[in-house]
Amino acid sequence: MKIKDIMLKNTTSVLPDCHLGEVIDIMAIQRINGIPIVDEEQKVIGFISQHDIIKELLPNYLGIINSNSFITEFIQLSKKMKEYADYKVEGFMKKNIITINEDDNEVMAADLLIRNKIHHLPVVRNGYLVGIVTMRDLLKAMIEEEENDKQEETQ
Repeated sequence: MKIKDIMLKNTTSVLPDCHLGEVIDIMAIQRINGIPIVDEEQKVIGFISQHDIIKELLPNYLGIINSNSFITEFIQLSKKMKEYADYKVEGFMKKNIITINEDDNEVMAADLLIRNKIHHLPVVRNGYLVGIVTMRDLLKAMIEEEENDKQEETQ
C-alpha cells in the first residue's frame, strides 16, 4: 500500500516566521500534536511538536514530572509560554527532519516512525509537502486492509 493512499492530505503547515503562540493555537484548535514548517514554496524545512516546545521552554521537564516540584515547574512553564508567544517558530523547530515520499509503502513509514521514535512523518513529492502520516494512520489502514481481505474471501 502506498503512503499517498494512507496519508492525511489536507495537512496544516506554517511558515518559519509564524509566532509560537499562533502555532500552539493551531495545534489546540485542530487537536494535533505537531506541524510541518514549510518555506514559501511549500518545501518542508522543519517540524515542531508540542513536545519540542515544552522541552525547549523547560529543558528538564522529563525529570520534573516525577518530582514534587511539578506544580511549581508547571507554573514556570506557563510564564515562559506567555514570554515566548511572540517568538518565531523557526527558533524552536527541528530542522533535520525525516520525510517520506508519497510513493513509498507503509512498511517503510512504520520503520521510519519506530526507529526514529517520531510520531509524525511529513509526506513529500519532490520535497514539497503533500501530506502527513502517523502510526495511527498506518494501523487504521492495516485494519481496513484486513477487513477488505476478509470480505473478498467471503464473496
